[in-house]
Amino acid sequence: MLKHAGSLALSLVLSVGVGTLAYAADNGAVSSQIHALEQQEKADLQNLIQQIADLKATHQGDTAPLQQRLDSLDGAFQSAMKQLHDQYNETRTRDDDQRAALMDRIKPGFLALYNQKKASLANVTSKEEQALQGLRQQEDAELQSIREKYDAERKSQQQESASQRQAINSQFDAAVKELK
Repeated sequence: MLKHAGSLALSLVLSVGVGTLAYAADNGAVSSQIHALEQQEKADLQNLIQQIADLKATHQGDTAPLQQRLDSLDGAFQSAMKQLHDQYNETRTRDDDQRAALMDRIKPGFLALYNQKKASLANVTSKEEQALQGLRQQEDAELQSIREKYDAERKSQQQESASQRQAINSQFDAAVKELK
């Protein structure tokens, strides 16, 4: 009977050992397949990233000359519009001056009144330009102040977050030391 029990125990040990080896072999095969799939996924992801980068470079290469051409055309258009506006103003001023000289022949003193009006309008335009320049400077100063305020707030928030991260890391390190 003892011989039979020993034989039974031996066959049980062998069955468990063979089962464990089979399980380990299956587990190793699954692990190997998972690893192969992960490697394939990484390769596919790298391939997609490279394709996106290539497309982005191609797009930039295609659009950069077009953007330069558009900027050039816009600059030429703005220059031409300014030139036309200046010519219009010069022509209008010359015509108004000639009309005033003619009107002065019909109504003496008209030219003096016209010149007085012209000087007053020039004075108003000059004051307007000075006021607008002052407002632009004030706007620039206020925008700079706002930028500085938000930069300071951003820096303060970053420092606070860094301090909180450091505290969390210190607590973690202390807890880990207590585990030893």
